[in-house]
Amino acid sequence: MTSATSFLFFAIHLACIRAGNSSGNFVKLECNEESHGVYGQQSLLQCNVKAVEKVTILTVTWKRAEALLLEYNQDTFNPTPGFTFAEPSWNKNNMNVSLLLTNSKMADKGVYTCMVRADSGDDTATTSLSVTAKYITPTMSSIPETNIEENTAVTIFCNSTGGQQKGSIRWFDQFRNDWTRSAELVGKETDDGPFSLSSKFTVQKATSSSTNYTCEVLNANGAVEGMASFVIQFAPRDLGSKADKLDSDSPTKWLAPVVVIGSLIIGLLAALLLFKRRSARSDHQTDTRHDGDVEAEVSLCPGLNSDTPQDQRNSL
Repeated sequence: MTSATSFLFFAIHLACIRAGNSSGNFVKLECNEESHGVYGQQSLLQCNVKAVEKVTILTVTWKRAEALLLEYNQDTFNPTPGFTFAEPSWNKNNMNVSLLLTNSKMADKGVYTCMVRADSGDDTATTSLSVTAKYITPTMSSIPETNIEENTAVTIFCNSTGGQQKGSIRWFDQFRNDWTRSAELVGKETDDGPFSLSSKFTVQKATSSSTNYTCEVLNANGAVEGMASFVIQFAPRDLGSKADKLDSDSPTKWLAPVVVIGSLIIGLLAALLLFKRRSARSDHQTDTRHDGDVEAEVSLCPGLNSDTPQDQRNSL
């Protein structure tokens, strides 16, 4: 009885020693309890292997529920699209076994399980992922797209996706006038969870004096999560006529002809005055020459103008 008791005590003691030795080499897997991701962006589930001495990893398995997402088994990788190791060049000597989701979706939220087996032990840990959605930067377009005529109707569209709940869209022109009441909004939930928003606003009489319009995307709490601007593309001839109108209204446009016409009038007046002066001088010279000729003729024929003595007596 005594020998049996002694043997039993020795066996229990030996088992405890082996357990202690094995626990010293046991692999410990530590993961963050919870991670937060954003729809459409990358999400990281952080897990690291802890060991008292250097170990070599033989297998790594990542699952969500029963779905296999990523598996490494002795130098062989078996990843599911959208899931990979956080370390791009991960190998069996790397203790960082974190999982990276390259494009998070609403369906990705839940509990994940990581299992690691090394040459000195194995361990399993869980972590959870929550995914929130945020509206992305909206895209804008118009009908018609280009060569738009003045004072015609133009419909502008604003679209965004990714919201966790139905949000709203506001409209402004370039002068920050609010046109939201004149717009139409449609919001619906997509197949993978988030909401999409689509709004259209019609400018009844678009003019080149107001070409820029902005749409702002707001979440369910009223916070702006994205915005974009759009410029109406008018026909080139409208831009040209506007430029011509501006040119016609400028002072230099009408001042130049006035200066030219004034210069011509002054030139004509100066020419007329000069002509009159020359004409007057020419007439004066002609009269002078005529008087000289008459005197010359009288001097040459003195008898024509002299009276005889008999005539003089008769006149008395």
